[in-house]
Amino acid sequence: MIIVLNIGIVLSFFLGVLLFSKKDKALTDNILSTWLIVIGIHLTGYFLNYKGYWDIYPHLVGVTAPFPFLYGPFLFLYVKYSIKSEKQLQKRDYFHFAPALICYLYMIPFYFFYTAEEKVQVDKGLVDDYSVFTTIMLISAILSGISYSVLSYQKLVQRKKIVEENFSDSNHIDMNWLRIAIL
Repeated sequence: MIIVLNIGIVLSFFLGVLLFSKKDKALTDNILSTWLIVIGIHLTGYFLNYKGYWDIYPHLVGVTAPFPFLYGPFLFLYVKYSIKSEKQLQKRDYFHFAPALICYLYMIPFYFFYTAEEKVQVDKGLVDDYSVFTTIMLISAILSGISYSVLSYQKLVQRKKIVEENFSDSNHIDMNWLRIAIL
């Protein structure tokens, strides 16, 4: 388990930094590099929890809890801008990240007003302050992931129809790799 986490952390950060430092990068490169950095931070949180650091440093508890709400939007925006040739995100694209922001806002009392001992108790399930919220977050994150995967897949299907209708040789415009990644 620890080896897989370490490999995932190193690869996520390495590929994220590599894409971020790329010259002449497209918007999709920025989206993917940010997504990979987020994955690296999230995996680092799991690593620290696995190694027991959340017991030593309880202020780390819950910092990455809203991260699953970021994966669906990153996937959708990556697909959306792989199809379009725009240079920057539209203002309405930022609303996709609202669930993660709402989670952070709801957890402000936990982050700033709970003692270290209280944070450990909440993390271990000894205090039910955030148990309902955690359940809602889990269900919402699952639904978000499924919904964004379906939306991304539909966007690829729409693109494929447009390409087939407008180009006689569509072999050079194939995005099956992305369809497979979504599935």
